[in-house]
Amino acid sequence: MAEEVMKTHDREFSSRPSLLALIWEIRKICVLHLFSSKRAQSFRPILENEVLGMIKKISKSVSASKLTNLSEILPSLTNAIICRVAFGKSYDDEGCERSRFHRLLAEFQTSLGGFYFSDYFPLMGWVDKLSGMTSQLEKIFKESDSFDQEIIDEHLHPSSPKPEQEIL
Repeated sequence: MAEEVMKTHDREFSSRPSLLALIWEIRKICVLHLFSSKRAQSFRPILENEVLGMIKKISKSVSASKLTNLSEILPSLTNAIICRVAFGKSYDDEGCERSRFHRLLAEFQTSLGGFYFSDYFPLMGWVDKLSGMTSQLEKIFKESDSFDQEIIDEHLHPSSPKPEQEIL
């Protein structure tokens, strides 16, 4: 096998791009543009605003002598910060967009934790199709693509009126 790769088909294998180089290129772009200290400082007001909101929630529940569950509050804070940085708005407010966003997140997380036969036994991929796991993934990805496209359209055309959506 090694002889065939090294001698017979050496041109095919030597001309293939190195995946490691691609990974390092992506990493370099992320470090220079996304994770730079200047970029992080630009998000500081968002971070401070969300942390202040979390502190107010905690102090309100403490003053009402309610039990404070940090296991619910901290993921909510993380979600709020990421949404405001990535999408430019918070999905913590009640409404149609919030429920759609949280439903998509829940379905996505559930599907990621699922057991797919094709991951472990590639020839058994038909079991995933038979069980409906593949169609469920495709449905989630289509909904996610639609949601992402709406966000992109909002950023490209911020002044255009938003189409009315039916609440199912």
